[in-house]
Amino acid sequence: MQEITAAYRRWLGWEKAQSFTLPGWVARLLYRLGDVAGALGWRPPMRTNAAREITRGATGDPRQWTAITGIVSQSFEVALSANPAAVQDRWFAELYFLKPAIFVILPLFWIMTGVVSLTTGWKSGVQLLSGTAMDAMAAPAVIAGALADMVIGTLIALRRTARLGLWGALAPCLFYLVAGTMLRPDLWNEPLGPLIKILPIFLLHLVALAVLEER
Repeated sequence: MQEITAAYRRWLGWEKAQSFTLPGWVARLLYRLGDVAGALGWRPPMRTNAAREITRGATGDPRQWTAITGIVSQSFEVALSANPAAVQDRWFAELYFLKPAIFVILPLFWIMTGVVSLTTGWKSGVQLLSGTAMDAMAAPAVIAGALADMVIGTLIALRRTARLGLWGALAPCLFYLVAGTMLRPDLWNEPLGPLIKILPIFLLHLVALAVLEER
């Protein structure tokens, strides 16, 4: 595995990476998390079945195949050198581990936002709308927003509905941006930037849509 990784990095024009071995219990945990992602409809390469295949090993004798077809197999290094890496290959490689992180963070972001709004952040959420045109509807608005956030997060977490959830997330982002500007324009002047942070969040959903498909 280290030799294959090193060959790919040379092919991509990257420096040699530092390697390390995970403790067995950490590896097993990661494989189980891959199984969970598989149950949600995703196709992670790191699952318990992959662990069994790695342990079993993948070897073969190509001589019979060569005798039948007359084709001599190329070595891994030769095959790579025959197809130089392009910028698309480097983009894909750099995004490969960011994609699962995106599809873990986004569902957690939406679901936890809803949970916090209905629990520890309830008072703060209602106070944000107090004294505005939504004063009388502050509590129902917070509840509706929290439930919508949790539904969006759940949709993104499931592979079958991820695209719907990502497109659906864009609507509340725009709504919060417009409504916040109209009802609480002072939030644009807050040091933590509660409104301006919506812009990178919106953009991240577009990135997720761009890398969603794998085939």
